[in-house]
Amino acid sequence: MLDEVNTPKAAAPEPTAPARAARPAPMPPMAPARGPSPARPQRERVMEADTLERIKVIEAAIEELRPFLKRDGGDCELVDVEGNTIYVKLTGACVGCHMASVTIHGVQERLIAMLRTPLRVIPVG
Repeated sequence: MLDEVNTPKAAAPEPTAPARAARPAPMPPMAPARGPSPARPQRERVMEADTLERIKVIEAAIEELRPFLKRDGGDCELVDVEGNTIYVKLTGACVGCHMASVTIHGVQERLIAMLRTPLRVIPVG
């Protein structure tokens, strides 16, 4: 029987450094754009026309509501349009009125009816 105590043991393998992942070669720079495609200016003009048309409709809706607001000493002005968010400024007696939120809701409902699209009306100070 062999004595296991005197038997030489095999040396443990030395740990190796983890393999490094090869980095991909850098991408060559892209060629600069040579101007907008021919269809893009037409699409931008259509979008501008749509936006201008929407602003006209919004102004017309506010004009329809203005006599009711002025009768109570207030008024409403269009400030900005960003997509489906419309910013308005209440002036006169509407400032600080406890019914201002009802007025904003009425303006919003009127605009939704005229534009036939969901939107938000946000009052600005």
